[in-house]
Amino acid sequence: METNYANPSFWTYFIGSYAYYLPFVLTMVWAPLALFGLSKQKDMTTIKQVVWSLFILVVPVVGPALYLLLVDTEYEKKFKQIAVGGGSAVLILVWVLSLISHI
Repeated sequence: METNYANPSFWTYFIGSYAYYLPFVLTMVWAPLALFGLSKQKDMTTIKQVVWSLFILVVPVVGPALYLLLVDTEYEKKFKQIAVGGGSAVLILVWVLSLISHI
């Protein structure tokens, strides 16, 4: 059965919905983790905390990921690498599968 834009298959809808919703899910998981870690920072000035808070909230997927990987000291390094690296890997995989499903 041939799949095209006029007649998409179930696979196209399935992977396409993951590709659409996964960035929202990652933001809903990473942003609270990042904001909680930011609230526990004792050695950071209030201005830096406000700037990081805005960056985490305004730049959806990239902001929390960068904060967790580069700045956060609340969580263990391995946990942060698995959470951010695993989520990013799944997101890239789903995007690639979404592109393939349109071929």
